[in-house]
Amino acid sequence: MATKSKYTDADLTALRKKETHPDEHVFCPRCGEEIGFRSVGSSYEVKCPTKDCIKMTVRGI
Repeated sequence: MATKSKYTDADLTALRKKETHPDEHVFCPRCGEEIGFRSVGSSYEVKCPTKDCIKMTVRGI
């Protein structure tokens, strides 16, 4: 069952920008903190360090 995303277009744009350019400084459109990128093997996480803010997790193979 599909659910409606809780993220705005600006949120998704920031997460995708950090995902494709991990070394760039990308800031959260909600709180202004710098979005982090962490990779382990073939999986990675893009998230704002602020508790309960935006994040994206991709699981590897």
